[in-house]
Amino acid sequence: MKPNLHLMLDVNQSNWYIEKCIRYAPESNDHFVAFGNPVKNALHERFTASRANEEEYTFWADKINRGEYRQVIINYFDMHAAELVNRIERRDVAIVWVIWGADLYTLPLFWNKLYDGFAASLYNVSWVNHLKSMYRHWKNRVRRGTRDHRFLYSAMTKATHGATLVEPDIDLVRRHFNKRLKQIPLSFSGVEDFRDVPTRAKNNSIQIGNSGDPANNHIEMLRLLKSLDVRNEIVMPISYGSKRYLEVLPHAAYEIIGQEQLKLQTQVVPKEEYFSQLSSTGFAIMGHLRQQAFANLIALFYFGAKIFLRVKNPLLKTFRDWGLLVFSVESDLNRKALEESLPVSDQQHNRSIILQRLNEQEMERCYRDLMLGQRFDYEK
Repeated sequence: MKPNLHLMLDVNQSNWYIEKCIRYAPESNDHFVAFGNPVKNALHERFTASRANEEEYTFWADKINRGEYRQVIINYFDMHAAELVNRIERRDVAIVWVIWGADLYTLPLFWNKLYDGFAASLYNVSWVNHLKSMYRHWKNRVRRGTRDHRFLYSAMTKATHGATLVEPDIDLVRRHFNKRLKQIPLSFSGVEDFRDVPTRAKNNSIQIGNSGDPANNHIEMLRLLKSLDVRNEIVMPISYGSKRYLEVLPHAAYEIIGQEQLKLQTQVVPKEEYFSQLSSTGFAIMGHLRQQAFANLIALFYFGAKIFLRVKNPLLKTFRDWGLLVFSVESDLNRKALEESLPVSDQQHNRSIILQRLNEQEMERCYRDLMLGQRFDYEK
């Protein structure tokens, strides 16, 4: 069987993804490549860092068009991916968009749907600035021939499959870009990542968000907790994310809640240590208006945390459809709710659902389907 070509980012998570691909489909001899200036976070021996220039795009596109790959699997659909996809001429190569979330929700189509007040102000999200940005894109395209998001959208229309467990994300792509997209169930993480971590009694700490990405809307969640006069310890993992956001977030956060109550986790810790921390976390509040933090959330459900999501976050509907006991920030979050841990019976209920849907056998099935499944039954 021909190998697949995986388009990656040079980030630490790419190492874990490559390991999962090899673990679950060892017979596949796939290639993993990222375009751009190497930053050397992805260090796996199967990973290739490729320069982002005409010669390199042509080199890889020629390999695809000669029929050397059966699928192109895109882990982050950016302009680098678009440059390659728009060069693909063969009609018997499946183009699979792995929809982790960031590349979908940061498209200009969703420019005003990610951030609450603080982050929106920081990134100048307003109709006036949006119109100015669109004008600059138009001028650069007309005067200089610069490729903008339209070039990216045209590549997205060529995708044949979307890989995710989150059906609302598939619906978004179908509605706005590609109505023929077929879904492949896939999760980046499963129970195998944290099953050996002992479950522990829940403490009263509240985890807010999962990273230093502004879509976490940390400041609005902190303001809400301040208005509720909560006394719980609050933990914010912000070891990676947007540099611009992280430069101002700590000061803004400590202006709302002091350092004796709010703990900022700014250093990357080993996965085992992080999951051990999650195993005793009593509460989690995610301020995202978009799908994000899926891997964190399934671990928190497994360990028995009481979880609050925003109503607009498509994961709230997804998890409720699964039967998980999950709460909304808008309707259920109050001081009393943050003083009472999830009952043990409810913890066990959520754990059983995560075990059923994301056990190692299911993860193996998903990854093998992604890498080895037949894709050539779609209509052109």
